[in-house]
Amino acid sequence: MKNIFCSRTIKFTCLIALTLASFSNYLEANAQTARTSIRYSTPKPPNPGAPRGRGRGGGSRGPCKSYASLTALVPETQGTQKFIWGQSASQNPKFWFYVPEKLTSKLPVEFVLQDEADNYIYKTKFNPQAPAGVVSVTVKPTVALQPGKSYNWTFSVYCDPDKPSSSVFVRGSVTQVALNATQKQQLQQLQAPVQRAAFYANNGMWHDALTTLGEQIQNSKRREPEVISAWTDLLTQTNLSNLATAPVVPCCQNKQ
Repeated sequence: MKNIFCSRTIKFTCLIALTLASFSNYLEANAQTARTSIRYSTPKPPNPGAPRGRGRGGGSRGPCKSYASLTALVPETQGTQKFIWGQSASQNPKFWFYVPEKLTSKLPVEFVLQDEADNYIYKTKFNPQAPAGVVSVTVKPTVALQPGKSYNWTFSVYCDPDKPSSSVFVRGSVTQVALNATQKQQLQQLQAPVQRAAFYANNGMWHDALTTLGEQIQNSKRREPEVISAWTDLLTQTNLSNLATAPVVPCCQNKQ
């Protein structure tokens, strides 16, 4: 009688184990399905009279040749013309660039922000030491962009010490947009970086979406596959997939 009881106990235990395993597989499958997908919704292009911008450094000679593939991580927006342009809900947005060669203290980097009348809003120069990769520059916190206004930016690498007037540069524009009450409420409910990035991307706020992911990659002590995947997806959607695997490197801390 005792042996029969034990046999039934073993069968019952196995049944529980199989049930738990099935439930675990179900949860894992649904977790995969529930992963946030990111989709950039291209906003209406800027005024046709706005500067078109320059997304890549272009052809150069001498010491600057190795920096010719300098690239702004900003969409090329198609309207009546093509614009290097994006929107941001931040009044102090962060800009991201791919630098193909290492930066040294002998090769200054400059970032300039101007209003539509070409007045300087912000201008700063760095002498960084950084490896090749994706770098970021933040507009100084004391300079706040105004909602509804567009600004033109230029990022330059002075790559020839013998010719300070020469540089490889990229340029484009950014429009500051204010979140409405509903958007603010929706954003407050999102905690995960990928969810927040997806919110910004879906609402056409490129700089905020990219920065949310870029900062997470930059500050995380471990690799987060979902963040890396979202970063790759976002760049791929804007024809920047060739830069998706470039390392995000520290650089260009504001000093002035």
